[in-house]
Amino acid sequence: MSPTLKQPKGLYFLFTVELWERYAFYTVNGLLILYLSKALLFSDDKAYSLFAAFSALIWLTPSIGGFLADRFLGFRKVLVVGGLLLASGYALLAIHNQHAFYIAMSFLLIGNGFFKPCIEGLLGSLYDGAKDSRRDGGFTIYYMGINLGGMLGPIVSGFLAAKFGWSVGFIAASCGMLVGLTIFIKGKKYLGDKGYAPELNIQSRIHNSAVLKWLTNYGTIIAAICLGYFLLYHVRYSNFTLEALGTLIVAAYLYSAFKQVKDDRNKMLGCFVLVVFSIAFWTLYQQAPMSVNLFTERNVDRTIFGYTIPTVMFQSLNPISIVILTPFMNKFWGAVGRRSWIMPTALKFIMGIFLMALGFLVLNWSVKLSTTGIVPMFWLVLSYLLQSSGELALSPIGLSMMTGMAPKNMAGLMIGTWYLASAASNAIAGIIAKMASIPDDTHMTALQTAHIYGHAFSLFGWSAMAVAGFALLWVPFLRKIMGEVA
Repeated sequence: MSPTLKQPKGLYFLFTVELWERYAFYTVNGLLILYLSKALLFSDDKAYSLFAAFSALIWLTPSIGGFLADRFLGFRKVLVVGGLLLASGYALLAIHNQHAFYIAMSFLLIGNGFFKPCIEGLLGSLYDGAKDSRRDGGFTIYYMGINLGGMLGPIVSGFLAAKFGWSVGFIAASCGMLVGLTIFIKGKKYLGDKGYAPELNIQSRIHNSAVLKWLTNYGTIIAAICLGYFLLYHVRYSNFTLEALGTLIVAAYLYSAFKQVKDDRNKMLGCFVLVVFSIAFWTLYQQAPMSVNLFTERNVDRTIFGYTIPTVMFQSLNPISIVILTPFMNKFWGAVGRRSWIMPTALKFIMGIFLMALGFLVLNWSVKLSTTGIVPMFWLVLSYLLQSSGELALSPIGLSMMTGMAPKNMAGLMIGTWYLASAASNAIAGIIAKMASIPDDTHMTALQTAHIYGHAFSLFGWSAMAVAGFALLWVPFLRKIMGEVA
């Protein structure tokens, strides 16, 4: 690799930190819907609703954490606070009690809001703007770290939960988060001068001090946890909160965009349009821990050589596929970046949505070909491979786009807006997952449940195909305003 294409050392440091954080997150993400269904005995509808509310809120809070990091505290301080809250929340999940469960989930909401925008903001700061040819490749490498953690989490948690119980799986998540946080605190030298609180005038420094005291004040954090508890316990209010805060974040984003010079304004608006299109992708992506997870439990032949693979372990198929495909995709983006023709970011997004749609149509076809309602695991593996290919075409490129095209001191808000799409997608995912709900007061055969899942997966896939087709019409316009014309 030539010197101009050599990745910064800070990339590999942040790669390792994020690997452990994602290990913790995906340990819990893989277990959660099964824990709700089998341990807390929630119905499918109630489990989907709670999972969707939690997932929506956990991707909404980065907008707030990103704003604090951008304007007042810097990415480093906010990230450490978030890591401590996440480790505490994972540990609390080990207490098998509904009230402890809701408190733990509230810790996770706040912790993720502080952690996620900061580590990605730090990564973006290592590159020289949107035209840095290393950027897409760097974010793809970083994304492999996310998925190495995501691969290990379900495998370890699936084994521990099956062998020793749910609590041991959750404790493993907390330990992983502490490892990642320790690595970050010990290795900050690799970031140089990146991520400190912004230089402010004297009046702003006073405000900065006040915000820091607010952030570290135990009473305020407890109040935020109580609010999270309330919103998760009363799921219907979480949707109102998502709508209200989402509207404010969109308004703040658009207001900030129109304050910029023309080129920056157009880039921010182009990014916003692509964020809206990405909702179709993320809505289907979130079916993996919800409807696809229960489909795997009920309608997939999980036996190989006499051993029945725990359902949660199949959640590792996505990150395993990402890890395998990342080197090839990284070389592909590098080759594209060296050509005179610039591949529009919008086209990469459309490719991602198309592949995700195809992954669900494959599941529908598997059901149609089954005469018993039990489908071979080959179809599930193929589906995850297609979905993961789509994820590599969209997700790391989206993060690269939002940080690369962000005006000064706007990266946190732009990353937060990116995650707002995930928040909206999770809320929608919980609603459409109910199309695949199996009534809990009936004893249905595998063939009957497979028919319900197959019908839902068909609707999901063809709807995403329609979104990809519509988005294709926007490519010339978006390419122009985002400055991607060679």
